[in-house]
Amino acid sequence: MRTGEVTRLYHHQTNQCRGGRPPGVPGFLPMDPNNRPQPFKRHLGTPVHPLPRDLPPTGAPAAVTLSGRIPPSDPTIDGELLARLLFYSAGVTRTAGDDLWFRAAPSAGNLHPLEVYALAGEVAGLDAGLYHFAPEVFGLEALAAGDHRPALADATADPDVAASPLALVVTGLPWRTAWKYAERGWRHVYWDAGTMLANLLAVAEGHGLPVRVRLGFVDAAVSRLLGVDGVTEFPVAVITCGRPTATGAAEPVELPPPQFPPTPLSPAPVDFPLVIRVQQAGELTTGDDVTRWRAAAVAGLPRATDTVDAPVAAGSEPIESVILRRGSTRRMRRQVAPAELLHWAMSAATRAVPADAIPTGTTLLSHEVAVHAVDGTEPGLYQQVDGPPQLRRPAPEPEVRTLSQRLCIDQPLGGDSAYTDFACADLDQVLDGYGERGYRVAQFEAGVAAGRLQLAAFTLGHGGTGLTFCDQDVSDAFDTRAACMLAIAIGLPAYRPKPGGPPGRPRRLTR
Repeated sequence: MRTGEVTRLYHHQTNQCRGGRPPGVPGFLPMDPNNRPQPFKRHLGTPVHPLPRDLPPTGAPAAVTLSGRIPPSDPTIDGELLARLLFYSAGVTRTAGDDLWFRAAPSAGNLHPLEVYALAGEVAGLDAGLYHFAPEVFGLEALAAGDHRPALADATADPDVAASPLALVVTGLPWRTAWKYAERGWRHVYWDAGTMLANLLAVAEGHGLPVRVRLGFVDAAVSRLLGVDGVTEFPVAVITCGRPTATGAAEPVELPPPQFPPTPLSPAPVDFPLVIRVQQAGELTTGDDVTRWRAAAVAGLPRATDTVDAPVAAGSEPIESVILRRGSTRRMRRQVAPAELLHWAMSAATRAVPADAIPTGTTLLSHEVAVHAVDGTEPGLYQQVDGPPQLRRPAPEPEVRTLSQRLCIDQPLGGDSAYTDFACADLDQVLDGYGERGYRVAQFEAGVAAGRLQLAAFTLGHGGTGLTFCDQDVSDAFDTRAACMLAIAIGLPAYRPKPGGPPGRPRRLTR
């Protein structure tokens, strides 16, 4: 069997508009209100450690931060900094009605199929242990005492994990998004992880905190460490915060698994065999597997820079304030956007991601951009890879808008935007190099780019939102062999969203 064949089959069967026909699950009813997943996971009987709630925006200016211009200063990680990282990436910032919550980072369908665990070792004011972040009460559930970082280092085949003051693990619950999107929802787990990490990376950079993402690990070992089954909930990414220190390293010891049972996800969660199969196809089983996978050579990857020039007129608003202002823009005005909304925002979005699976200074993505109305830029189809956007095919503004809307399954925002970015990856290149697990990396990096792009747009006072798309039609329209991973519409909002509230006091929306 060809490398990556399971993932190729999954990708084809979950294509939208033409060619995709998932096998389906008998009796599955999309968006069944009687079987809706709980938006928050809790552990019965777990003691909760409250997090600091006084978190005024104090990070560096958003434009400078998103440009990668804040040098690392390695601040002490204490409860307040940990609270900032968690709140501005996965915290609740808005509510509507009695059962609708909005988080700091965007999520497909506002379903947020992610959980965050903290493995604290050298966090000032917090005992070493394994914790689960409970965003609705803004606290840490204490799942198990003891230093779990060495065990995580063993599972990631990376001793720096044990030597870093703090490690976070993001997990995915596919049913929480498959409830609406069925098998295609597995993609959303990795998209959402990327957009959430875009926020976390921005907050960390804004405070000078070094952060590193590991996408390579022994899946079963990390699942066992967290007390999850690896099927209904599985690990997605390991993030280390702070510089590794020799004093933090230690040999892994046998630690008991967490003893507190989780609350039910929904009355009758549905398993999707195709999702289970594609997730398990990419699993790594030994530390040697992780080391070999991490060192996989992918030839010809485009370059990505660490820093870009920040726009002069962007102001000094802290990154946390921009995160609170960000919200999915649901209506846009068909007017000409300033040049920096395209050129700086796209440059900031495509900066290098500090992840183990993406070679330093490179990217797995190309960006196919439909430009509708940007000052100084001719309307048409562009490609941005390894430099500024290059015109591939000029076209009149109405024609490009009509095409973009069609590619986004006739969603008006696809054509109302100033431009729409289609983040793409050459699946043959990615899967031949990284095997089945490579698809996760491409989806994740697309999510990071999408999250950064929206933050950049809001930094400039404009807006953006993620959109679903017709997979093969995007590739055909841009005449590329690369497959679309994620679409983002960026433009001039027709309204101003109300900023989100601080921890414990989310802003209540009335419309």
